[in-house]
Amino acid sequence: MHNFDVIVVGAGLVGRLFAIGLAKRGLTVASIDHEAPDALLNAAHDGRTTAVTLGSKRLFDSYGLWDAIAPYAQPIHQIRVFESGSPWTLDYDAKDISNDPMGYIVENTPIRESLYAQTHDLLTVFSPDSVQSLNRTDDRATVVLTSGKTLNAPLIIAADGRHSKLRKHTSITIKTNDYDQNALVAHIHHEKPHNDTAFEIFQKDGPLAVLPLLPDAATGQYKSGLVWCKPRAFDWAAHDDKSLNGMFEKIFPYYGAITFLPKRWIYPLSYTKVSSMIDNRMALIGDAAHVVHPIAGQGVNLGWRDAAILIDELAKAKSQGIDLGCPFLLKRYDGQRKFDRLSVLWATDGISHLYHSQLPPVRFARNAAFAVLNHIKPFKRAVMRRAMGIS
Repeated sequence: MHNFDVIVVGAGLVGRLFAIGLAKRGLTVASIDHEAPDALLNAAHDGRTTAVTLGSKRLFDSYGLWDAIAPYAQPIHQIRVFESGSPWTLDYDAKDISNDPMGYIVENTPIRESLYAQTHDLLTVFSPDSVQSLNRTDDRATVVLTSGKTLNAPLIIAADGRHSKLRKHTSITIKTNDYDQNALVAHIHHEKPHNDTAFEIFQKDGPLAVLPLLPDAATGQYKSGLVWCKPRAFDWAAHDDKSLNGMFEKIFPYYGAITFLPKRWIYPLSYTKVSSMIDNRMALIGDAAHVVHPIAGQGVNLGWRDAAILIDELAKAKSQGIDLGCPFLLKRYDGQRKFDRLSVLWATDGISHLYHSQLPPVRFARNAAFAVLNHIKPFKRAVMRRAMGIS
């Protein structure tokens, strides 16, 4: 029998940060993941790039994690949003807020490496391992692992992703929406510089994000990441490099000659909203609590904000001798996360549906809105602070 303050199931980008943060704040933590750390660190495991907001960067900084990520982080100083074929754009500039970038684009592998390079005496890792059974009473959560070990804690955290097995043990209900889209994630080399600018281009069949990356370490060539969404019926695998180059340059001719790099990943897109982020002796964080369209790059940042709030609540409770899984504390966490969680879910879902319509009056209205909003500084600053995670 092993006793801990908190059991965390799932050791991805959110779960691992949460476990490290708790340990650094003085709590004993069990971290469980079905995959071995070596597998999670394999670059082929996850080809995505992450838009790390300024708020998330500051969270990593507070736990001594950012210094290892910084050499791989491309700052975003400007964001330009427009609809394909429209002359109007919505432009954001970091200088309107502060001297800091709005965020950073980082490939997921360096983030994982930073998280797994951190160890702590109060953090015990059980991986590869998984939960075979879970029992929750009024005062404890007990899990039996496939390895045969039994773990006890007053609180268990579901950080095990969008298809959370732990969540299925609860009374929490979910609402899901399949966008019937797949996102192609790829990297390109290009002839012209990106000037620290990220682009979001809305098209009738789905958005395209062009995200600045650091120059290629081996060749020095300019490099960007793409998140390119199209209907699921579109067969990405049927298009070779020449075909992809032609399609991309037709939409985005601003970088000169481009070359798609060999590795590509395809991810299905969906939306998940939970009825609650808590249950008896359990709290949800990250994708177990919400899945959003990648249209604004907020998904993992939303999960990191879950982690930051819950780490603070649990550290305060521990210092005051309060039961870490008591209903009052969990309800407080759920309440603190409600507005942020729902507003991001509604905004990303709403934008996705808004740009699905191709009716001429709708197209005109949304493009005219870009032209107007681009000149309303208070609005733009408010949107920027929200997107940067510092509102």
